[in-house]
Amino acid sequence: MKSLTLRRVAAFAVAASAFFALGCSDDSTQPKETPKPRYPEATAKDIVISNLLLSFKDRNIEQFEKLLHQDYAWYNQPQDVSGGLPEFYTRDEDVAITRNMFLAALHTHPEPALWLDKLELELYGDGWTPIIEFNSEPCEDCWETTREYSVTLITTGGAIIYVANDLVKFVVVPVEVNGTKLYKIIRCDDLPRPI
Repeated sequence: MKSLTLRRVAAFAVAASAFFALGCSDDSTQPKETPKPRYPEATAKDIVISNLLLSFKDRNIEQFEKLLHQDYAWYNQPQDVSGGLPEFYTRDEDVAITRNMFLAALHTHPEPALWLDKLELELYGDGWTPIIEFNSEPCEDCWETTREYSVTLITTGGAIIYVANDLVKFVVVPVEVNGTKLYKIIRCDDLPRPI
């Protein structure tokens, strides 16, 4: 009798374990949802813009760099060029400038006097226009969009406040990466706001 009771208790324990291990698991007939990546691959043009804004919010230089074509350039406004800025920044130069802004916003820049209490980028507008050539070369599936932008930088303690609010024209081109077509920014033009 004693061994029969022990066997029943053991059988109940095994059944209970199986119930809790299998019965409480997710229903295998329901498809499991994969969480969306924070930075999806730029398989659509608007993802480029979303990831750009997110990289600024996160101060993520690696994600910022991923958006830029190897031949990328940022072109300054003519009035800024006449004021002493170069005509354009190369990809490496723009990445270095952006990296320094991110470090300043994270308070990890080596010069604390450059630390920022606020670094904010906003873009307004939507829509894309196809372009058939870029740099006098045919360009298939290439696009441009002009957006209003607002950049706010405030140094620690509010000593310096810089606000820029103009237009920027983005040009994106398709690039194949591991068999997937991704869009990358090949050029940005900083444009004055129309009067």
